[in-house]
Amino acid sequence: MLLRRSLNVSVVALLCSAFLSVACDDPPPKKNPFAAPSDTVKPPPMDAVPTPKGPTEFSVTSEGPKVGFSPILIEKQDGKERLAKALEEEKKDIDGKDVPLAVDRKAKLDWVMAMFEGLYKLGATHIVVKTETRPSFHPTLSFTPQSKVSSAPSCSVVAIVLKDRGTAVWKLAGGTATKRSKGFAGPDLSMTGETIEKRAGACKDSSNIFLSADEGIEWGLVYDIGASTKELEKVKLDTFILLQERPVAGHKVAL
Repeated sequence: MLLRRSLNVSVVALLCSAFLSVACDDPPPKKNPFAAPSDTVKPPPMDAVPTPKGPTEFSVTSEGPKVGFSPILIEKQDGKERLAKALEEEKKDIDGKDVPLAVDRKAKLDWVMAMFEGLYKLGATHIVVKTETRPSFHPTLSFTPQSKVSSAPSCSVVAIVLKDRGTAVWKLAGGTATKRSKGFAGPDLSMTGETIEKRAGACKDSSNIFLSADEGIEWGLVYDIGASTKELEKVKLDTFILLQERPVAGHKVAL
């Protein structure tokens, strides 16, 4: 009886040992080939969105002004105040500098005027505007603050785009405006250029040209007039001013 019990214990022990041996010899589970290594160093958590390096970018899109990545709801009742506050925070990139400004052709002129006003108030020396235009025209124009040309010669040229997309050209002091009908897709820049050339030729003391447009005219057409004058051969106009108030064709322009 004792021998049988001893044999039973031995058999059980042998079976347990064999089971453990088989279990230990089981192959390890297959690894996911797409899983990241366990020893990969994890990046530190980001506490905040990284701030872009370099000067702040200013722009006016077809939806409104932007300061950096922040769009300004200029059409809101307090839109101008919002724009002024946003610009004030970036004064270091404005005061005493030639400020680059990207402007979409479809941008409303009122928005561009508001951006100009805000930049000038904070000390911008010039505003260097980049706008898509005809391949033969300059893609950038440097605009001078209106306040810096308050004593411009009274014969200086004023050119605006009219509601019907024609143009009107006259002198700062007022007088009869020469009007040109619109061309195929906007102002007739060839005829307008001839008029500007003639007016500027009669005003030897001024290299200024004051630009604007009637209500409802988008920025791109105003830019085209300015850019086209740089191609004139008989006169040199190199001081571009965007008027901060819309003038009436033929009327004296107060600076």
